[in-house]
Amino acid sequence: MNPKVLKLLAITGGVVLLWVLVLLVFGESRNPAPVATIEFWNVFDKSDDIEPLLDEFREQANVKVNYKSFTDLEEYRETLLLELASGEGPDVLAINNTWIPKYRSLLRPLPSKDLGFSTENVKKTFVDAVTESVVFEEEISEADEKAGREPEEEILALPMYVDTLALYYNQSLFRNVLSKPYSMPELTWDGVRDDSIKLTSQSETSDDLRLSGIALGRADNISRALDIFYTLYRQLGGEDLRVAGSENVRGLDGKDYQPIKKALDFYTSFARKIRKEYSWSAESTLGAPEKELDTFVRGDLAMLIGYSYYHTSLRNLIQQYEKKGANVIKVSDIGISPLPQVTDPSAGNPKLVLADFFALAVPKSSKEPHAAWQLILYLTGRNAQQQYFEATQKPTSRRDLIEEQRKDPLFGIFAEQAIYATSLPISDDELYAEVINPSIDAVAGGDMNVSEAAQKITSEIRASAKEDENK
Repeated sequence: MNPKVLKLLAITGGVVLLWVLVLLVFGESRNPAPVATIEFWNVFDKSDDIEPLLDEFREQANVKVNYKSFTDLEEYRETLLLELASGEGPDVLAINNTWIPKYRSLLRPLPSKDLGFSTENVKKTFVDAVTESVVFEEEISEADEKAGREPEEEILALPMYVDTLALYYNQSLFRNVLSKPYSMPELTWDGVRDDSIKLTSQSETSDDLRLSGIALGRADNISRALDIFYTLYRQLGGEDLRVAGSENVRGLDGKDYQPIKKALDFYTSFARKIRKEYSWSAESTLGAPEKELDTFVRGDLAMLIGYSYYHTSLRNLIQQYEKKGANVIKVSDIGISPLPQVTDPSAGNPKLVLADFFALAVPKSSKEPHAAWQLILYLTGRNAQQQYFEATQKPTSRRDLIEEQRKDPLFGIFAEQAIYATSLPISDDELYAEVINPSIDAVAGGDMNVSEAAQKITSEIRASAKEDENK
């Protein structure tokens, strides 16, 4: 072959080889292999709302994240526990703040020294209810205790939001039935009770209720009855249901009372026909799976207690009924007011609500705990939480976002309530529900009086607590 041709081919080949090497080196640097792969299990949050946040984290941390969301809470809980028991499951999971005490042994605390985020950071960054729910004293062995080692505080989870109960009401009924100059509920439970009495009316042809003032009094047909009861118990001075039978609080009238009895009596009064507060019955929801939300959108209920996501649920229900040609209330008639208090907050009295949230945690079975906690810290950061609120309207858990979110005309109430939200110590949320819910319905139905119900609740919860101590 001609030497000039050979020389040209050699030069061309060298250039091609050089370009291949450049592409390999720089292409690899632009798209390096992920340093870790994380399985992230969550509840209720759609992929459309979370994936944009995960995309940003994937790019920054070079970590692959597979996201899975459950809509059935019971299915999620059963699947999660089965997976964790077998040493499998996700690297990041969502856990309700009331579940943490029961399942803390399955969780891996945040490595504060490695990631530079301590319990002091939690207290400064997040509202008080978060610290109360996710920061625990380390469990140490007897040997360490005898050796004089002091247990340290550890962070078991962090939330992207903190939700609270508020009062939803039909503004049209408040204007047209109560004839109020301002279409808003009262700020105290006594005031709300009086409004409910005026709003409630019975059918002219039967014993059924034609219009219910408020959905309270039962557990079987009110979505978050247990949470409402817990809140009343705490507002009335209750501290811990494990010792509820021995708690005594001095009332405004100078007389002592037990918070659990007073909470049971007030709550169930709205479902007892012999009481003037009667506004809710076993038939009030007509068996609808949406319970009191269904009654509300049909215009047969003036007030209900619910979380921030109730607004979306009510709006969706209204749209479903409208497609069927049914008569429903207008979305614009849905009002949201702060949760009522025992004493008037406008007179300077303290306010109290209970926090409810799903926090993100890392199980001990995780193969990538460091990357998993990096993801949690990213998702609970300021920028991510603001984007999350814009997508879901779930109120922030961070102090530095409350001022901005409380300006929201519809959901600002929930951001503001997060400031004074607190938690209730619950050692076993499933047991509490199994004991309290039937007791509420028994009192509402006249099968048990308040004292008997309070005794049943306290004795069974106390017995369970003693069993746990002896294990």
